[in-house]
Amino acid sequence: MKEFYKSNYTKLTEENYASLNEYFEDKLYHFVELTTLRNEILQCLLLELNQASIFSTNHFLERIIKLALINKYTINLDFSKPNLYNEKTLEAIEKYDHQKLSNSLKLAKEENLITEEEFIILDSYRDKIRNPYSHAEINRIIHDAPEMFTGFMFNINEGMESLKKGEEIKPGIKTEITTLSPVFSQNYQELFSKEKAFKYFKDVYLTLKRIEERIELLKT
Repeated sequence: MKEFYKSNYTKLTEENYASLNEYFEDKLYHFVELTTLRNEILQCLLLELNQASIFSTNHFLERIIKLALINKYTINLDFSKPNLYNEKTLEAIEKYDHQKLSNSLKLAKEENLITEEEFIILDSYRDKIRNPYSHAEINRIIHDAPEMFTGFMFNINEGMESLKKGEEIKPGIKTEITTLSPVFSQNYQELFSKEKAFKYFKDVYLTLKRIEERIELLKT
């Protein structure tokens, strides 16, 4: 089993690294502390762990917005004035750390850390990806999937007997099963995650870079 994973991970790294390299190499400044988290998401994408990537990007998004608000509140403060830095940092934590994402996004927009267009995009991700995945609401995660899964039901024993006798296998009975069935719904969640994970990360990361630029302009 170990050799299988080793071989597979090597193959995926060769196939996917080129599309992710610019993000691995990119340098963060005001959000340098998020580099490790960013790289963990990239490693998920590298190994096509798309659901894990979405789970981590959910946290990444929420952490970015709160840190942006905290960074603006403590702008121009550093460790050279520890008492003042500690005081203002604790005030910022008290003010922003408990906020729900919907409120954090509104506050970030009010503070001009994100634009109206960025707010709409991120709030849509909050509603369509972050919340459904965080609460495991499968009906919302796979809302675009067909309502029913259609297939044909066969009796495998009857089929084997027909083969042994050289007889024609009877056609199966057309059957419809709800897509929300655990087996089918989890399969659709996997497919949805594969489609959305990289774009979700890219949009969140692009917003992070733009916030960094805006915070830099605020520094004196």
